[in-house]
Amino acid sequence: MTIQEAKEKLVTWANAQIGTRESNNNYNRYAAIAESMRMYGWNVQNQPWCDVFVDAGFVECFGLEGAAKLTCQPLGGFSAACRYSAQFYKNAGAWTQSPEAGDQIFLYVDGGINHTGIVTAVANGCVYTVEGNSGDMVARRVYALHSPNIAGYGRPNWAAVGEAAPSPSPSAPGAETGGERRYTGYEYSVKIPLLRSGNSGPAVFNLQTLLSAHGFDCGSADGVFGPKTCAALTAFQRKAGLDADGEFGGQSFTALWDYG
Repeated sequence: MTIQEAKEKLVTWANAQIGTRESNNNYNRYAAIAESMRMYGWNVQNQPWCDVFVDAGFVECFGLEGAAKLTCQPLGGFSAACRYSAQFYKNAGAWTQSPEAGDQIFLYVDGGINHTGIVTAVANGCVYTVEGNSGDMVARRVYALHSPNIAGYGRPNWAAVGEAAPSPSPSAPGAETGGERRYTGYEYSVKIPLLRSGNSGPAVFNLQTLLSAHGFDCGSADGVFGPKTCAALTAFQRKAGLDADGEFGGQSFTALWDYG
């Protein structure tokens, strides 16, 4: 598959979804796809689903591993929240202000990056999109090219089309790295491992992404819990009024999701 064919496949998929409505309580087919593929590690039904719609489109068009590579997200660590999905693109150097068909648009709503969709065309000074959870359905929208409502665009890693996807990075051995705790986060209840210096893998990559999104410098998001990640985490913990122990557990997770 060529890059142009891949873009056309995604745009064709998005256009075919127009008019699809959610049922009661935000339930929708795209969250069902996510749950069947265990994309997020928790069930995203009954939640806002604009970002879930985009992820589901990439999965239906390119498979789970292809979707992860294209959207710059780690396997087992997809984000269902717009601002964090945007940060994945930024971390990968794939953030742009010049849209193309097939890009993921991110929009300001209520003072933050809280809505997203798929760019289907750019023409006549306008950006045309298809967006999930837009009036409780999938809908076509259009924006002026320089609209202040547009935060920017994530450019999928189209060069990954047809490549073999890598296996998820393993966690480094260490005490308590396999222990999991359940607690209520920003939008839902999830399970994550307790993280500390020496750990590695997708969970650490996600932590680095969240910290970077809030201005706490971890260096590059490389999935390795090293000194810079520890320093960024302890800086956040101090600012959030938590015990600055450099370990990422339940209280830190909840505070980080709620932060800002």
